[in-house]
Amino acid sequence: MTEIQKNGSPIKQTANRRKNGQFGNGNTIGKRFQPGESGNPNGRGNSAKDILDKLLDIPKKNTTRREGIIDKLISMAENGNLNAIKEILDRTDGRSREYIEQRITRDEVVIE
Repeated sequence: MTEIQKNGSPIKQTANRRKNGQFGNGNTIGKRFQPGESGNPNGRGNSAKDILDKLLDIPKKNTTRREGIIDKLISMAENGNLNAIKEILDRTDGRSREYIEQRITRDEVVIE
């Protein structure tokens, strides 16, 4: 274990270190975890997508929040909102490819 100074900060381990600061061969000081022991026992934290999925699946009257948002998006598209129409088409048919035309010309430089 790392020893603690009186001010609460850990003492830097200098035993068995190379010049670049890495531990040398046969080091036992720098090994924090035993074989088979996880360095992150609680696993990865919740991502924003997981949290958003939980919030959108909460029931609201007869539907979920997700269904309510989709209904609103469809009604906006029916009223002519171009952003809503584009969003629906992008999500259902996939985004259309953009083609960029490039022309490369080579100029030769002659030095005499």
